[in-house]
Amino acid sequence: MVSVVYLNHSHEFVESSKPCHDNIMMYEYTANFHQHTTTSDGTASHEEVIQAGIEAGLDVMMFTDHNIYLPDKEGWYQDTLVLMGIEVNDTNIKEEINHYLCFGVDHDLNEYAAEPQRLIDAVNEMGGIGFIAHPFERPAPHVNEPAIPWLDWSVDGYVGIEIWNYMSEWKSYLTNHFTTVRAAFFPDVVMTSPFPETLSHWDKLMSSGHKVVAIGNSDAHCFIRHIGSLTLHLFPYKDLFQAIRNHLLMNEPLSQDVSMAKQQILQTLKSGHCFVAYDHIESTRGFYFIAKTKQETFVQGDEFSLPYDGMIELIVQTPHRAEIRLLKDGELRAKVRGCKLTYAVSSPGVYRVECYRIFKTKWRGWIYSNPIYIR
Repeated sequence: MVSVVYLNHSHEFVESSKPCHDNIMMYEYTANFHQHTTTSDGTASHEEVIQAGIEAGLDVMMFTDHNIYLPDKEGWYQDTLVLMGIEVNDTNIKEEINHYLCFGVDHDLNEYAAEPQRLIDAVNEMGGIGFIAHPFERPAPHVNEPAIPWLDWSVDGYVGIEIWNYMSEWKSYLTNHFTTVRAAFFPDVVMTSPFPETLSHWDKLMSSGHKVVAIGNSDAHCFIRHIGSLTLHLFPYKDLFQAIRNHLLMNEPLSQDVSMAKQQILQTLKSGHCFVAYDHIESTRGFYFIAKTKQETFVQGDEFSLPYDGMIELIVQTPHRAEIRLLKDGELRAKVRGCKLTYAVSSPGVYRVECYRIFKTKWRGWIYSNPIYIR
């Protein structure tokens, strides 16, 4: 369900059922951009997965079946916008590497799968955008599942990377019989945060001058296992759609025209006006990260030059208590436990926020903002 939120004059976050034109206002939508059906390696039809998304409260869903594009499923289904993308990889090689999420495209791109840079260029020429999927995967040796990482970091032109992929993290815990059983039946106990190597590489890319947008997804398939007469559905679509999600922050509500709404989604992602959340811990609706100068206010994903007076205030607001961490160029600069952090900035850098909460007796990642770029 969409939320209309705004920051009032005292910088307190407020959730409202109607726009407030006297304050900073954004429409907040939840989205999953990585999911599979029986068209590739999922276990449910598009209609079944859409119904799961509706029941999970998703506002936006993007199908990304492997190496196939089906345009006839796009549309509004009740209050949920359904779009079609593709997850492209080279199926002609034995090793699975370099998976790329393609959004806003209108046909298959398999002819470019063997050359990641050509694939990225083809998506861009089509007016679409792309994200590197699960860039730093780990294998699951107990079930003979190899890692599926991104290896070609010579490429450019991609919009961003998938910093948190539910199924990628989950499979990394399948190291022996005990951990596999525990992860299968108690995933909440093992799921913790994005891989440190992913966050580190993200920071490295951004500190070198690149704008790299972060997203997080379920990578939902729903695994079906048969034990005698018992049928188990591991990771049902609805459950995963309520876990790792993207929160999109938009200046205007989504259009009821599908083509226009699609462009709004692509532009929001390209701008980095979004954050990654583990909503299964606690709802993250209402998270806010802004930079305020004497003249203007900027939100996550924005890029601007350091003002002449050098005075900038960063403001972080969370809907529930958390450990809020502010990072500059990947280095911790401030940390508080509560619902609000303010920080005075006088030097350029890439500033982003991580929030953690205790869940199932352990500190776990809850929110990962996109950065504010101060040049």
